[in-house]
Amino acid sequence: MKAKIAEALFRKHEDYWDEQKAELRKLRAAYMTRYWDKDYAPDQVLIETTRAYEYIEGYIASLYARNPSVIVKGDVRGRGDSQKVQALSNAFLDKVRTQIEDVSRLALIYPCAFLKLYATQHPDPFKRVGVSAVAAWDVVVDTDAPSWSQQKYVGHRYHMTLQEAKAKYGNKKYAAHQLIRFLDYDSSHDNAPYMAANLSALNESGHEPDSPFEYIQVVEFYDLENNKMYVWSPDYANGEKWLYDGVEIEIGDGEKTEVQKYDQIPFTDAANNPLAPLVPLYFSRQPDLPLRGYSALRRVYSQVEETNIIRTYQSTMVRRAARQWIVKKGVFTDEDMAKLALGADGEYIEAELSPGQNLTGSIQAVPHTGVPPELETYIRQVNDDFQRGSIMAPFTRGEATRATATEITALASYSSSEIGRLARERDAMIEYAASVYISMMKIFLEDDPDVIVINGKTQIVRASDLDGDFSFYALDAGATPVSEAVKKQDFLQSIGILMELGVPQQKVLQELVRKLDLPEDFLETQVEGIQDLAQTQQQPSPTATIEQGVPGSPEQVAQLL
Repeated sequence: MKAKIAEALFRKHEDYWDEQKAELRKLRAAYMTRYWDKDYAPDQVLIETTRAYEYIEGYIASLYARNPSVIVKGDVRGRGDSQKVQALSNAFLDKVRTQIEDVSRLALIYPCAFLKLYATQHPDPFKRVGVSAVAAWDVVVDTDAPSWSQQKYVGHRYHMTLQEAKAKYGNKKYAAHQLIRFLDYDSSHDNAPYMAANLSALNESGHEPDSPFEYIQVVEFYDLENNKMYVWSPDYANGEKWLYDGVEIEIGDGEKTEVQKYDQIPFTDAANNPLAPLVPLYFSRQPDLPLRGYSALRRVYSQVEETNIIRTYQSTMVRRAARQWIVKKGVFTDEDMAKLALGADGEYIEAELSPGQNLTGSIQAVPHTGVPPELETYIRQVNDDFQRGSIMAPFTRGEATRATATEITALASYSSSEIGRLARERDAMIEYAASVYISMMKIFLEDDPDVIVINGKTQIVRASDLDGDFSFYALDAGATPVSEAVKKQDFLQSIGILMELGVPQQKVLQELVRKLDLPEDFLETQVEGIQDLAQTQQQPSPTATIEQGVPGSPEQVAQLL
């Protein structure tokens, strides 16, 4: 790959996302309950709803991975050690739960998102891989490829301080600029393009910098076709030269650090194909361009927008319906008018009237137009459209409904299946992240074996233990609150059967503690009365109650939830 090709790919990438920037800002503003621009109708009371936030966080709650983990199946040729790979992978996933949630939220609000794995310095070799969530506009993808694994290239754009750039790539002449985040910069209002924005141009544009430091843009390009990695920057040599050719990885604990340079991409899969340390997450894809993605929030944005407009209109109508009076001049004093405006309970006003004059001709209420009945119909239509745009049933978001038990059963099944599809995408990301982590760990353990504990036994881990064609399967799948409640109840009802089949009581207790999320010190107690617990659960489960098709009362629905 030539530097000119990298520049062309990056410019194409920037042009595409610049066109999407206005829409991306709207999606962000809706989620953050900042739909109304601060300069819009400053004298008007503007009402915002939390519908977009509730919509996204409802997904996050259903897709929440409390303990993300994987099961690893061994290499059919007997290479490596699947138990050690599984132990390392699960220890890694346990540390990146926050990043998994962050990238899931980004992928729901915006078209897609990515996890970036990178080398860090740490005394513990198993913690020398860092993880961060990356937005869609910071990853240059090969949109011509039909899938992620068939890409010819992929790149990651980020910012680096001028001091860091000089320390890592040499004291070169850089076009440094102050940090302005992608969604906060509008090239249509500024004369300087984003990729070539320097300090003077930014100061002239009137932008307030986020940091006093100077930055340059850096793009890591992974040439997957030729197994090469390049570092390119639009802020060096006008983008006509590579900033750096190759890969440098600092290996060490901070006190003793060794820098290793690789001419080729050091991370490989089981087939020895080059592997970029970027993990994609697409919950939905464009049918014709699978690597573009599609925002879940965009699907219901029009309904979110209409809800904010309707609520603002209703607020205006309520304020216009305030008590207002038309009074005859001279009949009431200023003090009387103040009492009238205050509207205190039991207050009275004495009016001096001329002979033959009555109070009816001296004061009257200002008539107000009522809320048109069509508005209520329109509100229901907007809500119906929103519900159809959301794949989750209302009760999964904590909303009370008057649905029958049969309807709830159907909705629960539908929501679970759709959430399951999204969870499958989330799980695929977790599995791929684990495989990339193991690929990176082979480098860190190449000359430095370490010790881990598996099932209470101390074992030595070497790079050869991680070298194999392993299969990764995620465990912690997403589920709706209803399905989880049903699973718990079904397990409680199965305790008696399990005991009759000879399952040890301690094993049953362990599963009970896990299912009900009880304190682990419960396991230290003697198992007593578990047979009594099994007997008390011999009653119809929520599943059975639902399947009877009896219309659910509010009490029944509440019990089910």
